[in-house]
Amino acid sequence: MNPPKRITYLDMAKGVGIVLMVAGHLIGSVQTIDYKPYFSPAYQFIASFHMPLFFIISGILLWITREEEKEMAFIFRRKAKTLLLPYTTFSLTYIVINIWTCIFSPDLLQFSDLWKFLIYSVTFRGVSVLWFLPTLFFGELLFLWCRKRMSGGRLTALFTVTAFLVFFFSPLFQWEGWEDGLLLMTAGALLQTAARSLLSCTFLLIGYDLAGLLQKREKKSAAGFLLGAGLLAADGILCFQNGSVDLNYMVFDNFLLYMICACAGSFGVILVCKNMYRSRLLLFYGTNSLVIMATHMEFKVMMHAIQYAYLLNQFVTRAKEWILFATMAVYITAAEALLVYIYNHYLYFLIGKRKFAKVQKDRIRKEESVS
Repeated sequence: MNPPKRITYLDMAKGVGIVLMVAGHLIGSVQTIDYKPYFSPAYQFIASFHMPLFFIISGILLWITREEEKEMAFIFRRKAKTLLLPYTTFSLTYIVINIWTCIFSPDLLQFSDLWKFLIYSVTFRGVSVLWFLPTLFFGELLFLWCRKRMSGGRLTALFTVTAFLVFFFSPLFQWEGWEDGLLLMTAGALLQTAARSLLSCTFLLIGYDLAGLLQKREKKSAAGFLLGAGLLAADGILCFQNGSVDLNYMVFDNFLLYMICACAGSFGVILVCKNMYRSRLLLFYGTNSLVIMATHMEFKVMMHAIQYAYLLNQFVTRAKEWILFATMAVYITAAEALLVYIYNHYLYFLIGKRKFAKVQKDRIRKEESVS
């Protein structure tokens, strides 16, 4: 089967999403060393929509590819290959890294902490950023299973109700008692996996239902760009009326405001990317977002970027902050480019991809047959 044609503006939107994810984690790490007054509002804006963006894009792609017309067994196999396989391989890699840390840096991590990471991995709660992959896997399967059996109105009612149920029970996940024993930890992790997956269905539905409007107009327009910028500005205003939010830990504050900001920010990014010129850098980030997401923290890329940037910054006399963050950005991009190359060319089987050279040949053959 030929690889599906990629949709440039959605890849660019994913690129924006992964850049914001890295930026958010970078802010969280740097503020413990050198707090800046703009860190909190910047992080609050990023967190208001950057993870819903990925689910909404996935919903758009489900509509474009007509996934509900395919057999569930086929969907399960393909999604397991592209989502659960990399989840499993990266989880195992994280365990190896954490064991190494326990041995050589026991002040950072104790062997007793490994039980928590193991439970999080096997329950699909996910260690660090890996929570996203099983959430999307179970969310897409549930959404498509329901879509095959329900009309649009009933489906909307179902996932509206489940979204508010998730919000209603979300304070349970902040209970510190979940850490009291392996059994409670396992139960809490399973419940959180289920709750996240249910909520992801709501975002998938939003992307799915609005995909037709996005695809209707193919040409770029200044009006579309300005509408996207306006939605981002609206999110930038509204998100500060809400408290700090975190989809990973199920923290929403005002849930209705959270959903409005998530949709405004996500569709703002999508519309801006749809109506702007092609960006090769954003496409690189977007098409390789899985590897970048999984490696930028646990592979110590971000940690080393911070260390080297502050080391270099000692010798800078002007524009210190600009050069500091520019150094981090260049280092992270260069390191991730190397990791992406390694995974795409040599470890592609660990992330559910085909050999890079084979994909390129198939794409060239397809383009030649069209011409």
